[in-house]
Amino acid sequence: MIQSIERLSTPISAKQAHGEKRMVAAGVAVGNHAIKVSTVQGDHIVRSQSLSYHPDLLSGSKALLLGEALSTPIFEGKLAIGSGLDGYNGVQTLAYGLKGELYARYALLAIAAAVEDGALVHLAGSLPTSQMQPLIEPLLGQHELVINNQHKAFAIQAISFKPEGLGAATRMRELKSRRSLQPVPSFAALDFGGGNCSIVGLNEDGKVAGFAQTTPGVLALYADIASTVAANQGGIAPTDDAVRLGVELGTFKLNGYGNTDFSDIYDSTLPQWLSSRLGEIQAKAGDILDRSAVKVVCGGGANLPGLMTALPPGFVKANNPQQLESQGLLEYAKRMEEPADGQQ
Repeated sequence: MIQSIERLSTPISAKQAHGEKRMVAAGVAVGNHAIKVSTVQGDHIVRSQSLSYHPDLLSGSKALLLGEALSTPIFEGKLAIGSGLDGYNGVQTLAYGLKGELYARYALLAIAAAVEDGALVHLAGSLPTSQMQPLIEPLLGQHELVINNQHKAFAIQAISFKPEGLGAATRMRELKSRRSLQPVPSFAALDFGGGNCSIVGLNEDGKVAGFAQTTPGVLALYADIASTVAANQGGIAPTDDAVRLGVELGTFKLNGYGNTDFSDIYDSTLPQWLSSRLGEIQAKAGDILDRSAVKVVCGGGANLPGLMTALPPGFVKANNPQQLESQGLLEYAKRMEEPADGQQ
């Protein structure tokens, strides 16, 4: 069943603290692995982890956002998001049920880094679950903060929520239509995310054929590996993040550089985890897969070593699989109507 799609809008003053009014379309997707933002100026991706302070000796960059709230309902004080925070006390991720609490904060800093001072933003965002919408809605309105030593005052003028995976499916269809004069076939986008796996099907005319979501996602794979490592060593299980770093860096060692090699455990656990995920997907969305001429794999999990070879025949990996969602959401943001007269 497709989740409800809602749009929120609010009157926003055309006069900003700095800069001239400029309408900007943006797509944002906050996942357990990364925060993705797309505007017409380009794509941005930042790792989904944070601190409520700015670490000493670290300066802001495209991969590390250092924010300080001046006037915003989303957070107070300082917030650091991105790479380079491993090892600092108090690091938070979107695991363990924190996605609802942190989604708006992560999205706000990523949007602030992507738009110009004085922007009026039309935002399309992925909605993990309908229950999370009230937690994300406070993004609507005016925000003023410092991001990587730059002052940004901007307003999110309207928000359109889309089910997770719809942005990726929309983007894939757009790319296919550009590359061929032939009619675009029906296809399904299978998104392996950190907390869940989602699938969206589009008919030949681009209309949504179906949507389904299953849990858990890739984080469950890391947890299974951590449990096996602990059982083999007779000790306390390593953190999921310690496993994730080893997988992402391709070293298959805890924290990416430790002495414990879990490559054999990974090789045996991946097929089991994938079989479980595909079984649930088939049960919930088998009709979507059966009707789709093309089956595309996207999301951060698409980059798991060995995933594509472990999948059944007929699946193809998307280029730039992590950024597809925000790129597709950008297309929805572009289509959002200008506010009626008197609403600015």
